[in-house]
Amino acid sequence: MITCTKCGEKNSDDTLYCTRCKKKLQSSHRSSAQGQQQPEPLRTFKHEGVPVDAWRSIMRMVEAWAYVLVLAGVAVGCAYTKTWWPMYPAVGLLGLLIWFRQV
Repeated sequence: MITCTKCGEKNSDDTLYCTRCKKKLQSSHRSSAQGQQQPEPLRTFKHEGVPVDAWRSIMRMVEAWAYVLVLAGVAVGCAYTKTWWPMYPAVGLLGLLIWFRQV
């Protein structure tokens, strides 16, 4: 039997809502044995920070996106001035920088 927490009505185990007040019933599957040992409480979680390899990977992605933004800025500047020759050295320099930095 499940007892309603709102009105105290006793309902059968397969009922989802109280027959008197229509409140959703909350069943608890507690065992009635008195000699059982209680489970130990959960330990508090201690965050140990981001692992070094994950941090390194994140920083490489941030660096790669920074290079993309620099290249996009050069492209916008070239489109604004309608002069495209600065794109050639910018692409070359960023390519060398990415290659040397092994991004």
